[in-house]
Amino acid sequence: MHPKAPGLPRKRALRYNPVVMATIGEALASALKHHQSGRLDEAEALYRRILAARPEHADANHLLGVVAYQRGDHRGAITLIEKALVHNPEAAAYHKNLGSAYQGLGDLDQAVAHHETAVRLKPDYHEAHHGLAEALRRQRKHEGAIASYREAVALEPDFIHAHNGLAISLVALGRHEEAEPVYRKALEIKPEFAEAHINLANLLKLRGKRKDAEAHFRKALELQPRSIAGLVNLGNLYKDMGRVGEAMANYEKALEIKPGFAPAHNNLANLHKDQGESVEAVAHFRKAIEFDPALIDAHSNLLLSLHYSADFAPEEIFETHLDWARRHAEPLTARAAPHDNTREPDRRLRLGYVSPDLRRHPVASFLEPVLSHHDRAGFELFCYANVERPDKVTERLRAIAGGWRDLRGLPDDQVAKMVRADRIDILVDLAGHTAYSRMGVFARKPAPVQAGWLGYPNTTGLSAVDYRITDAFADPPGAADRLHTEQLARLPHGFHCFSPAVEAPAVVPPPVDTAGHITFASFNMLSKVGPAVIARWSEILLALPDARMILKAPPLADAGARERLAARFSTHGIAAERLEMHGYIPAPAGHLALYNKVDIALDTFPYNGVTTTCEALWMGVPVVAEAGNSHVSRVGVSLLSNLGLGELIAERPGGYVALALDLARDRARLGNLRESLRPRMESAPLTDGTGFTRALESAFREMWRRWCGSAPGQSAAKSAST
Repeated sequence: MHPKAPGLPRKRALRYNPVVMATIGEALASALKHHQSGRLDEAEALYRRILAARPEHADANHLLGVVAYQRGDHRGAITLIEKALVHNPEAAAYHKNLGSAYQGLGDLDQAVAHHETAVRLKPDYHEAHHGLAEALRRQRKHEGAIASYREAVALEPDFIHAHNGLAISLVALGRHEEAEPVYRKALEIKPEFAEAHINLANLLKLRGKRKDAEAHFRKALELQPRSIAGLVNLGNLYKDMGRVGEAMANYEKALEIKPGFAPAHNNLANLHKDQGESVEAVAHFRKAIEFDPALIDAHSNLLLSLHYSADFAPEEIFETHLDWARRHAEPLTARAAPHDNTREPDRRLRLGYVSPDLRRHPVASFLEPVLSHHDRAGFELFCYANVERPDKVTERLRAIAGGWRDLRGLPDDQVAKMVRADRIDILVDLAGHTAYSRMGVFARKPAPVQAGWLGYPNTTGLSAVDYRITDAFADPPGAADRLHTEQLARLPHGFHCFSPAVEAPAVVPPPVDTAGHITFASFNMLSKVGPAVIARWSEILLALPDARMILKAPPLADAGARERLAARFSTHGIAAERLEMHGYIPAPAGHLALYNKVDIALDTFPYNGVTTTCEALWMGVPVVAEAGNSHVSRVGVSLLSNLGLGELIAERPGGYVALALDLARDRARLGNLRESLRPRMESAPLTDGTGFTRALESAFREMWRRWCGSAPGQSAAKSAST
């Protein structure tokens, strides 16, 4: 909003005394000089003197409104500029600045309307085109924003903020190659444009150009050493690079500058979570929510983080999910329109899967065999992909799926309209409260039947989600049903379909035969390796003084992270020399080959492994698990029970250590398991893509039949029996 374009009226309906008018004219000119020089107090005083003499003076009302806007008083700005428009309704500058005030207030519909009016009244008004683009971008209507940014740039080629905004919208739509030269153009015009350095750095990070990204982040911080955005985003880059200590230092410095900055608390919490420090993580997530209750990501991150520690009871976690839904979902669900899908129980169904993880990710690995084996005569498939960084797996899944929708850059309401337009019968969420999920879409209830599966270990808390797909081992009937807002749909042979990597090497004899000592391992995320887990593992290692343990997780690429983890073991008497630590191994063959050094895998608790458990078993490595009291702590029970390996499950407290020690001391049993686990998996329902998919389709068909038999507006799932 700029005072240099007051939008002087062409006509005045009022008659003024010439002497008074000259005084007012001089006062307005003087006020403008003060205003343009940043002396807002002096400008305001003069504008008010003019209005005391002429309350209907359009320019004075307008410019006083600009002062209010510049001071953050958006409501006051709106009131004043609307008064100005009463007397001069066709002043383009008034509409443009009123649009900016509405945008500052968060009323984007009004902002768009007034910016559009400004453009209509003055088509060559580059700032109005830019204002319209900014409002559209905040509505996530990026195609329209791009068109308006391009208009602004065409009218004013050196308009750096328009170049910057244009690139932001291009990135939001995944058009990364187009965006990079636009950012670079902005920096060519103004090399000291710190915001563009930060945005370009984030794009370079997305494109895998981490060194270049770091250079631009550092340049931004050189220009603005106290830039919160620069510090936090550089911290994010360091986190992705495994430079944990540097990431933490950046987040903490940002919070020193601005203690109430919610995103920094959120990111610092994620870093603590990734180190297995759940209590610290939960504290920072709660601070983020306290400072910014509208920060939905922090609230969702809190939900996920609660699962990593036994300090939080299932009932508390359930109530926290309900609180999330009350704040962020139920108001949207209340406005959902009825569905007019044809109620024919046996017709071909339109099935939609929604996920940000249709890439190299565990969710995709479990989904792919299902997509490959779906009965296309009974189901028409759609994948709604919110994938930030598509890869070769994304391309492969897109080729398998019948319909593919790229959700990048699209607002939730637009995605919900897309789902309705596709006439989806059953919409399946594969993410829950994890990164880049689309809970806002499901809250709007765009499909008559909605279900959750795979990507999240608990209820969504949403009344709009009808079912959650699981099994009786992970969620035994009874308590589990009471702690879900969804109806639990239990599959007969587990709720996972594992497809082993084709790169998996052959199983080798037990490494203890050549090493002379037992080697335990966990390749789970460090977020699952909390204090109780380390205490239990240390107890096992203390009982076998010559045993070793291998730990593998992305943060362990960082020397500081390795030192901190070793220190946590040392408090229990375990020397660092007994631990072998590895960071991320990108090649599947190399990752799986590491199991050839492992005799026994130790599952984590209360948050069990899933992919890690399946991969260990496929490589002939038995997995010792503990049965907990909630889904997240019973996935190991599900996987092992469905493979007939109940002998590896500790059903009582304290049994975990004894089971691991008994197995470690029985060389013959270890050898038999090493030879038999892969053949056992090959013949089990866990790897039977066809059989699993038929069971899943039967569950979908039953969900659909219940909806067909329900009254309009009623959820059949809520009244159906398990």
